Amino acid sequence: MKPVKIFSLITVSVIGCSLLAQTAKQADPAISTRYSNEEIAQMIEKHKLSHSRDVVPSTELQQKFKSDFPNAYDVEWETDGSVYEVEFDVKSKDYKSYYDSQGNLLMIVQEIYRSALPDIVKSAAENKYPKYNFEDIEKIVRGTDVFYKIEMERRFSDSEVNLLIKADGTILEEKIHS
Repeated sequence: MKPVKIFSLITVSVIGCSLLAQTAKQADPAISTRYSNEEIAQMIEKHKLSHSRDVVPSTELQQKFKSDFPNAYDVEWETDGSVYEVEFDVKSKDYKSYYDSQGNLLMIVQEIYRSALPDIVKSAAENKYPKYNFEDIEKIVRGTDVFYKIEMERRFSDSEVNLLIKADGTILEEKIHS
């Protein structure tokens, strides 16, 4: 009888640990499918070019954000009137999220470590710039597109490069600064 109890206790412990691990590593919230990738890109570009202002959003929009990012802190909101940009932190990592006025999530920008880069993206950057070190990395989820914005610095110089790479390893943009 005792072995059964021990087995049951071990089974409950393993299941409990598994559930805790899943809860600790929650997936990013789903991006709205209301708009096409191109429409979202245009909305975000227009927002970035506008003179946005700090704002306290509607209660509904705040609740949607809290539902999407329950562990967010240091939350700051800006809007240009049509797109809401939210800057915040989760577990000491910088984030930005973008919503339309109806609460549709358009884009997430998340600071990540080099170790979180997909191998194909890491290889694309390292092969193109082998004498550079990774500095700042952001994962960008916009619509159904996933991009990585990578800042790399050349060893022993002031030269740096900013890359925008698709999740499949295609380099979309390169800007070299000396």
